[in-house]
Amino acid sequence: MIALLRPAVAACLASISLVTSAQTRRVAHAESFPPYAEARDGRSEGLAVDILRSAAAKAGLQLALVVVPFEDLQRTVEDGRADAIFPTGITPERRKTLDFSAPLLSTGGSLYVRAPDQAPNELSALAGRTVVTPRTGPPAAYIENNAPQVKVLRSASYEESLAMLMDGKADAAALNSHVGGRIADKLYPGKVNVASRMFLEVPLAVAVKKGTNASLLLELDKGLAAIRADGTWESINRRWAEK
Repeated sequence: MIALLRPAVAACLASISLVTSAQTRRVAHAESFPPYAEARDGRSEGLAVDILRSAAAKAGLQLALVVVPFEDLQRTVEDGRADAIFPTGITPERRKTLDFSAPLLSTGGSLYVRAPDQAPNELSALAGRTVVTPRTGPPAAYIENNAPQVKVLRSASYEESLAMLMDGKADAAALNSHVGGRIADKLYPGKVNVASRMFLEVPLAVAVKKGTNASLLLELDKGLAAIRADGTWESINRRWAEK
């Protein structure tokens, strides 16, 4: 009887080992952050989503993408609801509480104004005026540190920032150069103008709570290096540029 049980026990232990090695990691993203990540018909889509999935596949990682409200994104790793978040801008302020993967891609912040006005490229043009920006994004701290003559008004989201701009509660909005344009075109077509240049450049990456999930970042970095080397990263970017 014992001899008969040994193969079954061995198979069970092997199964447990397989499950452990193929642990699924929960990675959260904002519900509306186009073109990088958003929820559509119950599925996560976007440029950063495609890059992350390709890198994870190369690294043999199993990921479960979790959709959360924009303003809750960083809290999901702080309270343990997710192992990681993305795409998150790498900034000095965030490095105090988060660790980052290699960049998925680079983007930045631009100024938006009500049409027909033309948005300035430089923050100095808004001295003494009010700029609204999401409280969880990089522009808020950047503006306060680099353009103290500009009054910063913090909002909960991109949508709220644009609404405050359109209502005249702010003279300009500081938003991601690509995300802000996508949301503005959807909510206020033809009524918002964006600057021709970014005032802030920021790499976007996967982030984890500081001091945790180092192995996840290491494997993701290997996957990202692999898809850059074999042309997959460039192919994904080219495909999204055509959309």
